[in-house]
Amino acid sequence: MLKLKDEDKRLLNLIQEEDMAVARVGKIAKKLGMPISTVNTKLKKFEKMGIIKGFCAVLDPEKLGRGFLIFNLSRAALDPKFKVETVGDKLAVIPEVEEVFFTVGEWDYITKLRVANKEEYTKVIPKIARLITHGKGIMTTKCFKESHKILVK
Repeated sequence: MLKLKDEDKRLLNLIQEEDMAVARVGKIAKKLGMPISTVNTKLKKFEKMGIIKGFCAVLDPEKLGRGFLIFNLSRAALDPKFKVETVGDKLAVIPEVEEVFFTVGEWDYITKLRVANKEEYTKVIPKIARLITHGKGIMTTKCFKESHKILVK
């Protein structure tokens, strides 16, 4: 783990807050009580170090008609030639899939996918089924917290 100064931690936490994208460097600098040039230098340094991977707009899936969220638990055929990436990479290119994780335990993969409705999910199932030996879909009914923010301590 990287050793960060308190002001760097505050900066990383703040840019994850609402309305704090790179275009708002002046606003960030003012909130932190730092010169704009210092904030710019730090942000560029964090990007170069790979701490900041990029900036993006956070979209509302409900308003875009993509409010049906499913977590798919999957098992893969494990044989001596099996490679974690083989199935993971193929799951990752399915357009409706947002995230894919390889796990340890009862299931090999957890896949997060978002679709418009049950009918669209029914069309996605065969794409996933071709890659796994057994799967289970869990449809969500309400989200209490969804965030890409990482608490920097």
